[in-house]
Amino acid sequence: MIKKSFGIATLVLSLALTSPNLSYAEDLSQSKNDLSKSTYSNFIGEGVVSETVSYNSWVDINTNDSFEELEEEFPVPDRLMEVDPSNEKDKSYSIPSVSYSIMAATSSKGPVLKKGDILVSNATSSYGLTGHAGIAISSSQVLHISGAGAHPKVISSKTWQDRYGIVKGQKEGSNIKTNVYRIKSTTNASKAANWAVKNYKGKKYDYIITPTISSKNPTYCSKIVWQAYRSIKAVNYPAGDIPTPYGLPKYFKKAQNLKGMGYL
Repeated sequence: MIKKSFGIATLVLSLALTSPNLSYAEDLSQSKNDLSKSTYSNFIGEGVVSETVSYNSWVDINTNDSFEELEEEFPVPDRLMEVDPSNEKDKSYSIPSVSYSIMAATSSKGPVLKKGDILVSNATSSYGLTGHAGIAISSSQVLHISGAGAHPKVISSKTWQDRYGIVKGQKEGSNIKTNVYRIKSTTNASKAANWAVKNYKGKKYDYIITPTISSKNPTYCSKIVWQAYRSIKAVNYPAGDIPTPYGLPKYFKKAQNLKGMGYL
């Protein structure tokens, strides 16, 4: 297992999950070869990583973060989050289908997902990248950008769970899941979500990892979430001006009283 800590640009992790039958830890342990100059050059050529991120910096950021350390510093209760039970369309989402409910069956019933909740997953979001983040814009919808070639998009909470949560983990025999975090003020959380919708929903912005933290285009998953909460001055600036998925909880100011709520 590669030892990691939070640092500049940890979003750009070329630790691709090569086998669905391996655990997340095993996947990471086998990803060292992905840190070659040729892989870095491919990311530059494909427009996934900005040329302003040097190879040495890219190598550093690939060894400075881990989901396990995130869970130690910002733990979440062992309970499965629910979508709004009043939403008929999403009622079936609360507990995954029987085939993939092993993890859910041993967990307690968690609170309903709320507008403004921060979602952090240890699932691969696109080729060559690990870790993903999104912001709930309602109890049943999440705004995110999935990876290279994609644009900001709103998906259902069920779709998120299928792609980045425990359903994906159960299908692959891994410990993939999404941790859900929430600040104390529902008013501030709602404002952050509204900002994300206004500035990113339906926008044809490109996906590129850059240290231009104030611009909206290009963007990436954790940048959207960070900017949404920066709009209400709830977060501090990240090292290197590149907010990362696993670093998101760390950026929140203590006054926001961020807490882990459960998982998807």
